[in-house]
This record gives sequence, C-alpha cells and structure tokens, in this order.
Amino acid sequence: MRVLGKCKLYSLSCKKRDSMCSINDCTFDDNDGEIPKNKEKNLLTDTTLCRKCKCENADILLVGQSGYCKSCFLNVTNHKFRAALGKSKIIRPGDLILVDHTGELNSTVLLHLIKAGMSESTHKKLIFKTVVLYIDDCTVGKMSKERDMLRQKIARETKASGFNGYAVSMSQVLNEEEATLDVKPIDQEINNNESDDRLRVMLASLADDTSRTDFLSQLRRRLLLSAARKLNCNKIFLADSSVDVATKVLGDVCLGRGAQLSVRANFCDARYADITILKPMRDFMQQELIYYSEYHKINSAKSIESSGKPATSIQALARNFTLGLESQFSGTVSTIFRTADKISPKCDVQQNMEDNCVLCDFVRTNPSGSQVTAMRAIEISKLMSSKCVVADSPSNKQNGKLNCLDLDSDNNEERCNKNAECSCKNNRQGQVTAEDVLKHLCYSCTRIFQNSEILCTLPSPLLSAVQRRIALKNMRDKISDFLL
Repeated sequence: MRVLGKCKLYSLSCKKRDSMCSINDCTFDDNDGEIPKNKEKNLLTDTTLCRKCKCENADILLVGQSGYCKSCFLNVTNHKFRAALGKSKIIRPGDLILVDHTGELNSTVLLHLIKAGMSESTHKKLIFKTVVLYIDDCTVGKMSKERDMLRQKIARETKASGFNGYAVSMSQVLNEEEATLDVKPIDQEINNNESDDRLRVMLASLADDTSRTDFLSQLRRRLLLSAARKLNCNKIFLADSSVDVATKVLGDVCLGRGAQLSVRANFCDARYADITILKPMRDFMQQELIYYSEYHKINSAKSIESSGKPATSIQALARNFTLGLESQFSGTVSTIFRTADKISPKCDVQQNMEDNCVLCDFVRTNPSGSQVTAMRAIEISKLMSSKCVVADSPSNKQNGKLNCLDLDSDNNEERCNKNAECSCKNNRQGQVTAEDVLKHLCYSCTRIFQNSEILCTLPSPLLSAVQRRIALKNMRDKISDFLL
C-alpha cells in the first residue's frame, strides 16, 4: 500500500510539472513560424557541408561517401597513407625503400605522399630512406626516342622530389646472375638492343595476349626483387590502388591462381626472407588520386591510355568488367579486394621454398594419387587425349578401374612410349628437359607456355634454377639411406 501511494504521488507531481512546462512554453511562443524555417536551412546546408569539419562547404564528393572540403580532403588522404604504414608496424627507422615508379598517376601520387610525409614535423616525419626505380618496358612497341623522353620526364620528377633515381631495362631479367644486373642512374641512357630483341622474340612465341601479360608481370616482379638486392633495399613499394588490386584479383581467378588471392590483396607480401613487398596505396580509390593530383597540380609522366581499344586479354576484360560494375555499384571494388584479403589457401607450413613454382614463387599443389582434384582431372584428360599410350589390357584392369601411367614418373621414355620425335629428347639444355621444367611450374604458369617451346621461352636463370633443384633432389635421394 505504501508503494502504491508513493507511485500516485509521483504521477501527480509529474503531471503538475508537465503542465508548468507547457505553460512556460506557451509564453515564449511568439516566433512560432521561424523555428521550422531554421530547421529547413540546417537540413539544406548539412548536405553541402564537409563531413569532417562541418564548417566549410564540400568541394568534392566521393562516390558512395559524403563530401569534403579541400583542406580536410588533403588531411584525410595524408592520414590514410600514414595509417597504412603505421598499422602494419613493418617500416623501421633506417629502412631503404625501393619505389616502383611506372610514370603513371598512382606512382606519381605515391612519390608526392612520401615527400610530404618527410617534410612533416619531427614526431610525424617519415624516417625511412627512398630509392626510385623505373623499369624501361622495351616490349610496348614504342620508338627509342619516345622511351627516352618518358625516362627523362620521370628523371626530372624524381630529381624534383629529392630522391635518388635508377633505371633498368626489362630485358635485364634475362641475365644469368643478379650480380650482372645493369642498374644505371635514371639520367643515363639505356642501351640493351640485343637483350630487348631476345625478350621480344620470347613474347612473340607465346600464344595470346593473356599469356604475354601474365608472363611480363611475373618477369617484372622478379626484376624488382633483383634490383632491390642490387641496391641493398629491404622493402619495395608498389603503387597499386584499390582498382588495380580488384582487377588483378579477378584476373587471377580466371587464370587459375585462386590460391594466390590473399597474397595479391594483402598489404604485405612476406614470402621472401630478405625483401618485403608492400602496397601502401591499396585503400585509395582512383577518384581520390585524381582529386589529389588536381589540388597539388601533379602531372604524371605517362598519360592514361584510352579505353576505346578492344580488350584482347583476360586481364583487360577483368578490368573493364570491374570498372563497369563500379560505375553502377560503388562498393564493387571494395567488396572484391576485401573478400580476397580474407581468403587464404590450405598449405603446408613446413613446405620448403624450393618446392614452390620456379616462375611465380607460389606454392605448387601436389595431390596424392588417391586425392581427387581439378588439377589431377585436367592432367588425366590431357594424358588420355595425347599420343601417350594408356594400358587398357584386361590384365591391367582392377575392379573395373583403368590403370594409367604414373603422372609423376621421371622416366621420360615411358611417358613418350620411346618416341624418337618427342620434344623431351630433342629440346634439351644441359640436363633439363621440358618435362622437368613443367614439373617445377604451377598450373597457371604452365598455361603460359601451352603452345610454345618452353625451353626456348623460359629465361635461362629459371632453367638454371630448375637444374639446381633436380640436382639437389637427386642428391637427397642418394644420401637418404644414410640419414637418421
């Protein structure tokens, strides 16, 4: 009863207080028509105000986001770049960073962001050292004068940034040893006519543009690693934006490199013991890079190629498909590379680097004989449709199953059925055969050389690597009985 009485008293006091508030409100109701007008003005101005400072009008409007004023946009852009480096905690004081400068807008903005970070105050200043490398692509079909003009533009841009610049020709990847790599200062002329011709012949022997693009990307990565070791750099910066990462992810799925998606989309590629590859621009949209270059009046040395040409490769089709979806659905690019970032293949942690693909350095899948995989199905289908003989006599059939020749057999004469015209015997370089090379490549890399002579197309350093691996395997087999 006492509780009920208290509740009644409390309700009566609340009613009395509400009535007093309503009376007081009525006394100050002279400007009744001005309040809704002010609210309407605030609603209109909120849509055009900067989402960060809430004071200035928005100068730019990013797709799928609110607008920013000029100062806030530049602050957000610099903070995004610094946060990408700070969250990983990989960059250390005194690190020597090799920046891959292609002359395009992405790499030009990357250099400007690094320079702006090094000019900050003491507690915000970037404390690593930077070296710029330009790879002269001798396979694009441009005249030597055009290539020299592009290299001179990049040299002036690098010198204005205050960094040391170097240049190397793409054909230098054909050198036998990394010690002979000819990395010159960027203001010096590059002359590698013989090596350039050899590389063009290799690319011309490939079947299509898809294989050429994939092969060039693998050679470019290997050349970057060799140049970084030559210049004593322990980290490499790539200027891949979110669009670049998303298009490469889709292209890798189409090429059968699904197990490589996590490395392609991750910020850090730490497969190598001495060098780490980083992508500090992967969170930047292309629209942000364009606005940043306009505000700072940055002109890239290489102009963006027109998209009116028809796509002749899977990589170009994947890029057109991604950009077309992004124009209609603004979250397409972010969804693709964020999803790929979370996908990781099941691999053996104890697997040695020597068991990886000799070209792309990724893990090769070696399924056992009882394991059913897509790779084994493709190999069996290829074997059935080739000239190799399949034992189908009744004595070789067990339980209704057909016994094929061992796909991993090292006996080339059995695989070829002692055919004198087989390329396994004729196409020899030292002790390495085409069959030996294919065993040390992953599925995607073997598709690059599907209609070409692999011993003539694959660079000699990779053939030497295959020969060393075979020698080590034979040595282990010989001494395996003497090991505890």
